[in-house]
Amino acid sequence: ATEEEVLDGVLQLGEACRWMREWDECDECFSRAKEGYARLLGEDSSKAVLAAFRVAGQLPSADDRIAEYRRLWEWAKATLPGEVVTFDIANNLACDLDEGKGEYEEAKAFHLAALAGRRSLLGQDNKDTLQSLGNLGTVLHSMEDYEGSLDYFQQALRVQEKVLGKTHPDTLATLMNVGSTYKIGLNDFTAAEEMFRLALDGYEKSLGKNHEDTK
Repeated sequence: ATEEEVLDGVLQLGEACRWMREWDECDECFSRAKEGYARLLGEDSSKAVLAAFRVAGQLPSADDRIAEYRRLWEWAKATLPGEVVTFDIANNLACDLDEGKGEYEEAKAFHLAALAGRRSLLGQDNKDTLQSLGNLGTVLHSMEDYEGSLDYFQQALRVQEKVLGKTHPDTLATLMNVGSTYKIGLNDFTAAEEMFRLALDGYEKSLGKNHEDTK
């Protein structure tokens, strides 16, 4: 195996450790991959940036993650405008700004950048594109732009129903978001009830009527 292939394996091991919540080994793998790719391929290579992005994601402080994501974003948008990792960085930066700091306006701008990049590179039906649609719905809801929020949730819902099916957990979660937006933001209780009933029906079909989420 070449050194690059070994580093690819190290990065994948880090991903597996992250999934299994083995944080120390995860950090070690991502750091090793970051240093190796930078030395072998250059710091501005897509693999080096991806590994640096993974390292940043493991930082415990939201402020530290945001600072590193900002640095990586400025670098990646200039040198890697056609790479998915660039827009993954924008997405994670937006999520930390939204959830961690309440910086909704800036979060919205980065979510829009992530959506545009993912839509262009991955297509409308990709799960990451759908994630960005949902993220925009959420941040606009927080900004009390309920019409805008509803639009993004409905865009996601249309694709999810077509691609994933009407009883997929992601589809049902979006239905609940649509219902909540009608209820909380728009005071349209009739539409909200319809969405909640559709979601309940979907949960009952997929989980059964006796499941704790359908009672």
